[in-house]
Amino acid sequence: MSENKTGTYFKYAIGEILLVVIGILIALQINTWNEAQKNKKLETYLLENLAENLEQNIDIINSRIRSINFYRQSGAVIISAIETKTPDQDSLENYFHFAFMNTSDLKLPETGYNMIENKGFEIIQNQTLKKEIIIFFEETQPRFQSNLTWGAVDKSDREKFIDEHFIQIGRDNGLKYIPFDLNGLYANNYFIALIYKTDIQRQFFTSVMKEHVLESQQMLEIINAELNR
Repeated sequence: MSENKTGTYFKYAIGEILLVVIGILIALQINTWNEAQKNKKLETYLLENLAENLEQNIDIINSRIRSINFYRQSGAVIISAIETKTPDQDSLENYFHFAFMNTSDLKLPETGYNMIENKGFEIIQNQTLKKEIIIFFEETQPRFQSNLTWGAVDKSDREKFIDEHFIQIGRDNGLKYIPFDLNGLYANNYFIALIYKTDIQRQFFTSVMKEHVLESQQMLEIINAELNR
């Protein structure tokens, strides 16, 4: 102070403070960048899992559609027998089981979506993508699952009818339903209505399944487009 160097020391002090502040800001920026990179890797991981989940679901639905088409062939044989009053019971024994087969119990796993939900939706940076994912898993897919519940409405009555009118031989895909009274079935209105109703249900299920496959594929394309950016 005696040498009038106060201004010089003051400048040095301000400079030191500025260096410290700049150092802190740089450190914060690096930390923010590292955090952003970590979140980006996590986002990519979650989206890849979601895409894989959708691919699996599409395969599951397509497999079920193929099964329904196979069951409808058996249903068509029984419908033809009803309309022509086919007397040959032995030729029908391999078809009753599949003609009655319930095809609506389809549960799609949502592991990929649940992982995102657990981590927090803010991990998805693309707001449009985030909205599309939420709409698909909270509205579109539940609506699809709801459409399939039609097949479970008369499940107990169906099983009761089968127990009362058929003897069951074998198991799994080798299971046969042998009617106690074939001619009695041809005159049974519940049986006739059930066979025709089952075929109508299968047509409906096939339609909604094909539609949901398309919706799932569209969702998958959106996710893949984000992953490829």
